[in-house]
Parts: sequence; C-alpha cells; structure tokens
Amino acid sequence: MLDDDQLQQLYAWVDEIPLSRPKRNIARDFADGVLAAEVVAHALPKLVDLHNYPAANSMRQKLYNWDTLNVRVLRKINAAITRAEIEGICQCQPGAIEKFLHGLRLKLDRHKRDPPPPPPAHAKSTPPDRQPRTSYTRGREALQQEVDQELLIEKEQEIHELRETIDILEQKVAKLEQLVRLKDAKIQKLREAAGRP
Repeated sequence: MLDDDQLQQLYAWVDEIPLSRPKRNIARDFADGVLAAEVVAHALPKLVDLHNYPAANSMRQKLYNWDTLNVRVLRKINAAITRAEIEGICQCQPGAIEKFLHGLRLKLDRHKRDPPPPPPAHAKSTPPDRQPRTSYTRGREALQQEVDQELLIEKEQEIHELRETIDILEQKVAKLEQLVRLKDAKIQKLREAAGRP
C-alpha cells in the first residue's frame, strides 16, 4: 500500500502527462488501459501504437486492451503485470491502478536513466555467410514469439466470450424451466378444478 505522500506524488505525476480524457476518477479512468498506454507513450513514444487501444466499457475489451499492453509494451520495459492485477484494474479495485502506476513510474524512470544497450554488432571475425542467418533466425524467433503471444491473447478472449455466452444460455434455460414449472402447475390446477363436481 502507498502512503499519502506517495499517492500525492503519483497523482501529481499523472496530472503532468497530457492525456486524451479528463481525469475524474483514477480507477475508472484507467480501467480500459487506454490512459495507461498514453502514459507509456508519453515517455517512450516509439514503443506504443495508441490505435491498438480503443476506449472500452465492456470487461472483455478492457481485458483485451490490458493484455495487449502487457504483451507488446510492458514486458519490453520489465513492467509486466499478472492476470490477477489486470483483472483488479479492470474491475476498479481500490488501490490497484495506483500500485500499477507507481511501479510503472519507477520502471519508466529507470528506463530513461539506463536505456537498454543497442544490440551488439557482429564481430569482424564472424563469417559473412553466418551473419544473415543469425539475424534472420533471431528475427523469426522474435516474430514467432509475438505471434504466439497474440494467439494466446485471442484464445483467452475467445474462452472469455464463450464463458459469457454459456452463462447467458444457462440463465435462459433456468428461466424457461421456471416457466414450464409454472405452466405445469396452472394446468394441474385447471385439471383439478375441472374434475370437481
């Protein structure tokens, strides 16, 4: 938990960043991941494609935005968060977004202070025929990893949607069963009434 001074410093830091929406309630404002992406983009503009993060009201889209941000951006600056933390932020749990932003601020400060070194240049002794293969293989592996992560996010999204559909269908089935029971009871009463002398 952050103390009052840390919270005030955190809110002041967020207020300094030009965001696309006015800040009213920090938990709700950041729940869909859009403003979190903007915070990172403000510090590291080349790292974030803001068009990947549409404003969202549904839990499904909020989770998708955060999953995308987590995989494509936060991991690259060692600021990735757990699924439970993502769900806490999406559900506006007290203190969840403050904890995330506090950690993000530290990571961004460290990233600015100590930027990652550029990829090492190949030694001159490296045979020229191996160099393209190595870079190609690395690039292909990195691309495959990103594709795998995106597929994983899509599958999780599909599972989430299917669960929501199942819940809705189960509720409908329960209502229909209740209606059938009520109709059966009415029919039984009518039969009893008709059978009376």
